Amino acid sequence: MRVEDRNLNGPGGLQPGHAAEPHEAGRLGSTVGTTVGAQVSETAGGDRAEISSVAGTVSQAITTHAAERAQRVGKLAAEYRAGQYNVSARSASQALVRDALERKDAAR
Repeated sequence: MRVEDRNLNGPGGLQPGHAAEPHEAGRLGSTVGTTVGAQVSETAGGDRAEISSVAGTVSQAITTHAAERAQRVGKLAAEYRAGQYNVSARSASQALVRDALERKDAAR
């Protein structure tokens, strides 16, 4: 959706290259309804956005998981190239069936 009202961002409009100044929640004049440790951004026009500290924790967990997964995939690739990667046929078949059943249940 596109809004074509130039007055939404105040009389001067949005300034190119300028972003709203982030403020720590504790430094704002009013902290009613503000999450402790949240980063709050306000514009001169009164618009406000709040991102809780949980978002930072979630982001960090995702980054850590991605790094660990990349390391695991790299290790498996090295084992495969060296001819040392062996998979149990039983384990592989069980995982395939389990995945198929989970997808079937999720589709319902």
